[in-house]
Amino acid sequence: MFFSLDTYFPFILIRKGCFRQNPLLPLWQSLRLLISQAIKTKEALMRKKHAFSFLMAAILAVVSTSYFLASEAAASVSGKVIAIDAGHGGSDPGAVANGISEKDLVLKVAAHTKDRLEEAGATVIMTRTGDVYVGLEARAELANARNADTFVSIHANAATPSAHGTETFHFPSSSQGQALASALQTELVNTLNTRNRGVKSANFSVLRNTAMPAALVELGFITNAEEAERMKAASFPNEAATAIVRGLQQYH
Repeated sequence: MFFSLDTYFPFILIRKGCFRQNPLLPLWQSLRLLISQAIKTKEALMRKKHAFSFLMAAILAVVSTSYFLASEAAASVSGKVIAIDAGHGGSDPGAVANGISEKDLVLKVAAHTKDRLEEAGATVIMTRTGDVYVGLEARAELANARNADTFVSIHANAATPSAHGTETFHFPSSSQGQALASALQTELVNTLNTRNRGVKSANFSVLRNTAMPAALVELGFITNAEEAERMKAASFPNEAATAIVRGLQQYH
């Protein structure tokens, strides 16, 4: 029986539960066409057994390369120390609207992000793991003391009901912070399918006082009814975390 990879080959495993389109898909499609022509009949297969063996070897090489690329992507944060900052907390609820408290939402996203990063081999520093207040300077000091490689602060936005979309901030003079913010913004917009409000600079305390590349993400607007409903979904924290981890992998 001929072994078909049609179901699985178009995608490569980036990490548990997360797939991306295989960059070698065009090559696989060409190989599949050649194989299809070679095995139309048993007689044709026998006549071309040497060519068939070569094609099978080529397929194995392509599959092996795919897994290598997947491992490289997953390993891009392996060994890195990454600080994840869930905004607000405790006596500071952040924005509250449409049945959502920002401090609770971003803590869930941060927890999922921690799990995904640790699965990929990173060491994760959490500025808070519960509903407690942590000062802005203390958040940066914690990341600095642990020599974090990158710092990501997670927030949800609030404005007029019509405002919507995702935006990511970096400190004005940090080129590496801008690169990190750009990678995070791209993945968040693509994964959450939100309006791209762009990458912006800001003099936020956690961006100004961190010694490593840092970015602050605004996942969406809880004051927007449509985005709030999306954020209430049980799947949202994991989706947002997946995008953040992808952004970190792209940056590193």
